[in-house]
Amino acid sequence: MRVVFPGLCFSTEDQGIAFSHNPWLVLLSYLTAVFASFVALNMAERMTGSAGRSRLAWHMGAASALGGGIWSMHFIGMLAFQVAAPVAWEPSLTLASLITAIVFVAAGIEAVRHGRSSVIRFALAGTVVGLGIAVMHYTGMAAMEVPGQIAYRPGLFALSVLIAMAAATVALMLAITLRSGWHRALAALIMGVAICGMHYTGMEATVLTLDPLAPAPMDVDRGPLAMIVAGATYGLLLLALVAALADRRLNAAAEREAQRLKTVNRALEAEVEERRRAEEELLRVREGLEEAVAERTRDLAAARTRAEAANQAKSEFLASMSHELRTPLNAVLGFAQLMDYNKAREPLTPKQERGIQQIIKNGNHLLRLIDEVLDLARIEAGQLILSLEPVDPRLVVEDALNALQPVAEKARVTFAATLPEVTPPVLADRTRLIQVVSNLLSNAVKYNRPGGAVRVTLGASTTPGRLALTVQDTGEGIAPDKLGDLFQPFNRLGQEYSDIPGTGIGLTITRRLLSAMDGTIDVASVVGEGSTFTVSLPVALNMATEARGTSAESSPLAQTKPRTMLYVEDNPSNIQLMRDLMETVPGTRLLIAADPVTGLDLAMGHHPDIIVLDINLPGMSGFDVLAQLRDREETRDIPVLALSANALPREIEKGLRAGFRRYLTKPLNVQEFMEALADAMEPADAV
Repeated sequence: MRVVFPGLCFSTEDQGIAFSHNPWLVLLSYLTAVFASFVALNMAERMTGSAGRSRLAWHMGAASALGGGIWSMHFIGMLAFQVAAPVAWEPSLTLASLITAIVFVAAGIEAVRHGRSSVIRFALAGTVVGLGIAVMHYTGMAAMEVPGQIAYRPGLFALSVLIAMAAATVALMLAITLRSGWHRALAALIMGVAICGMHYTGMEATVLTLDPLAPAPMDVDRGPLAMIVAGATYGLLLLALVAALADRRLNAAAEREAQRLKTVNRALEAEVEERRRAEEELLRVREGLEEAVAERTRDLAAARTRAEAANQAKSEFLASMSHELRTPLNAVLGFAQLMDYNKAREPLTPKQERGIQQIIKNGNHLLRLIDEVLDLARIEAGQLILSLEPVDPRLVVEDALNALQPVAEKARVTFAATLPEVTPPVLADRTRLIQVVSNLLSNAVKYNRPGGAVRVTLGASTTPGRLALTVQDTGEGIAPDKLGDLFQPFNRLGQEYSDIPGTGIGLTITRRLLSAMDGTIDVASVVGEGSTFTVSLPVALNMATEARGTSAESSPLAQTKPRTMLYVEDNPSNIQLMRDLMETVPGTRLLIAADPVTGLDLAMGHHPDIIVLDINLPGMSGFDVLAQLRDREETRDIPVLALSANALPREIEKGLRAGFRRYLTKPLNVQEFMEALADAMEPADAV
């Protein structure tokens, strides 16, 4: 029995000519369905993570990939159809089948991408897409031209439609929910097999009856046509897959960067919270000082902890005080040095020159006091950084003697040194060792008597593996009952009322520096005869010693061409000092900026040859200004000097790491500043 519906003919008869399929083209159709499903799943996954026009583009791409891939599989499957009769396809119906597949798949994806996903929503959307796939399949079959009639077995026809709806439902669920790559690959395999199952079930439902009287169409060469369709399909699918993978990589990189920024932000928040807690703890310690004193009497261990916290707070206070004192001292010493530096051009009266020398002398004394207090604070806080290396002690002693020779001659004290020709190197920080030796020799001169002598001896220690340095003076000596207070800070043993300059912390710093370098210091004194200080340091065995270097003479700024210097500083007295100082350098134009924003604008507008930055600026630190200068191509190569009252070693090291050409500290040393300018401007002159 045959039943005809509009566009379809159903038959319950088993009659019909036999047909088969080309196995290679069948395999190609399976591969095409799987690959198209994989590409469509990837594009649908990109759609779920996008928004706006990007989401619409991925939506249309996924619909085109899946719908077009299903159609391509269907068409290759029909080209695999082999029958003993010529076969052709009507172009308009074939194109209509392709459009049908894409439109129905797009409608199904649109149905599930809005609102909350559910099984019912997926089932309804899958039904729509499945019916569309069925319409595409049987429209494509209607486009097939044969000399006869095509009918379908109702049972297999219905089964093919059900397979199409089930495959579409599964495809949409996987496309929206899957995230992992291997999940998508497995889902694509399942989906491709299901789609092919629908197609070949529909082909199995086909009953083909030939009519000898019907006109025969022109037979199509199916193999090359299948290769053309497959090639075009795979080319477009590969482009779509590359776009999806590239977008996924870009999004993954963006997500990683966002996660990194979140981690950094959390770390910053944790640091801020930790600092807030530390400040609150410090405030509680200060507010509960009386309670802390009572607690110390009951619990020795807790008392020690609080004492260390108070000591740390004291060290921080001294460091802050050092910074605050250096700022006004910069103007005092700077203007005094400037007048002395410029006296050849602007002569001074003898009285003015004596006054300036007194300002410089006492300003330097105050600066040494600040440095020594800061040294003591760093040592007590455990923040002293040493660079231990093999050091030739003979060179250190000779340098210290040469440096203090004018002071000794003025005090009418003679030096006598007993130094071996060859001495083993000691393991020490060279800068700190010079500080120790200079302090001992300076004390031996200051506390000596007119016409006295200082004897320096370098030789082996009584302890194996160590070297001894002895400094002996012929001063008044120290009473035995006062020797115990000799190394106490700010204790000058009664000399604070004399006219001998000093701070009372030099020996304290000396002993602690030696202790940090695994050294010791001992003292022996006889009242009326003098004192002897003995330093012991470990010998650096099997290590090369330092070589004596030669210091180059400071060269003035070469005046080969006009220069421009930008000075960014908010302190009016420091600005005036720099103006007066740069007037002594002919051919140099000075630009002043009292805030960072103005400084950046001047740097962009004038391209100065050199920039001098203060660190503590309003609204933006000198480090931030330097970073912006380095980020801009116009100012990236301009040398930048730091000039700050932050004189802590860690701040200097931080500044040099950040990219400052030099890190100069306040109070300003005019000679050192001029040398730094000459060094920074040298490359510009050499061009």
